[in-house]
Amino acid sequence: MLCQLQIWDTAGQERFRKSMVEHYYRSVHAVIFVYDVTSLSSFESIPEWIKECGRHSVGAKVPRIIVGNKCDLRDRREVPTSAAQCLADSYNFPLFETSAKEPSEKEHVDAIFLTLAYRLKSHKPMRLKQLNESGVRQLWNQREQEATTCQC
Repeated sequence: MLCQLQIWDTAGQERFRKSMVEHYYRSVHAVIFVYDVTSLSSFESIPEWIKECGRHSVGAKVPRIIVGNKCDLRDRREVPTSAAQCLADSYNFPLFETSAKEPSEKEHVDAIFLTLAYRLKSHKPMRLKQLNESGVRQLWNQREQEATTCQC
């Protein structure tokens, strides 16, 4: 399976967020909410980002993941894993903690993208070829017939 990713990362810069907001949400297929485990305010902004997705019509079936970054900075941690897990559970999102600088955390980064790829694949039907006009018409007629047929 070939998967192409386009990742928007503003590193928390609000000036980019405001000017590019429409680009963020247009045809989005997945969302990764990243917070800094050494910054409580970063973590506390996650619910607002989740609400913003809703305001921009990001569908409920769009896979979302919460990621705590900089977990290598153990002595500066402000966000306990238990608090992050509680937040993730409240939204039914997976939680990952990782470090971009720690080589031993490479598996966590891989797991984040593999989880997204799995969720994307399981939510989107795969088509091997494009339907022609008669194929589209046939599918439409089939759906209309199913809608009028009792499913009891």
